[in-house]
Amino acid sequence: MSNQPPLTIEKLSAGEESKFLIRSPKEIQLTLHAIAQKKSVTVLYFDNEQHFLKTIMLGANEQGIWLDVGPDEADNTALLNSDNIIFVTMHHGVKVQFTCHQAVVAIYASHPAFYFPLPAQMIRLQRRDFFRLPTSGDAPLRCLIAPTTEESAKPDEVTIMDISVGGIALICQEKNVNLIAGEIYPDCRIDLPETGTLIVDIQVKNLFEITSPSSAIIKHAGCEFIQLDSKMGILLQRYIGMMQRKQSALG
Repeated sequence: MSNQPPLTIEKLSAGEESKFLIRSPKEIQLTLHAIAQKKSVTVLYFDNEQHFLKTIMLGANEQGIWLDVGPDEADNTALLNSDNIIFVTMHHGVKVQFTCHQAVVAIYASHPAFYFPLPAQMIRLQRRDFFRLPTSGDAPLRCLIAPTTEESAKPDEVTIMDISVGGIALICQEKNVNLIAGEIYPDCRIDLPETGTLIVDIQVKNLFEITSPSSAIIKHAGCEFIQLDSKMGILLQRYIGMMQRKQSALG
């Protein structure tokens, strides 16, 4: 096991959780079926969240879900002996989280699998607090992250997928800095065309990996701005407003 899983558990208050809760069995089944179709990475936390297993959802129907077994027999056995297993995965770029109980060994498409009954509810963390502005594929924004080690002589340049007054989504290539969920990266610089330079501290809130058509591993990082001051906030709002007007003019 690595020390840091690619998808972390979201800790929500009862009030926050109610905003994202799904209880419809049909919607839950359709969401999990779509995740299985995409072969999305799923992380299972077990043994009181002390351990995790990274796997793939294989299938889902009205009764339950099937997941690939892990490569380590000790991990598989520990998971089978655990209760309150927390699942964290992604659906269309949105984090999905739910809890299942006792796993059983099953066969799916002639291969060993874990089987769980369909969860009674799930959390779909699609936060819409801020308008997210997608960046241009022709001239995307870049986030310059200050060196994280003494060996690094210059900032790392990471492509921004979208930006809002709340944070940014980053697309990290293998050459980029190894971002860690929960870590804060200070004094990041983002040049906003025709507006100015944004200087912010960011905290990585979630990470997940996808495989490109060329088989390259690309990591997506959802990052939140930490205590964005009023000057930087006004600068960012001005840029987002300008880009919205340009997009509206283009139809």
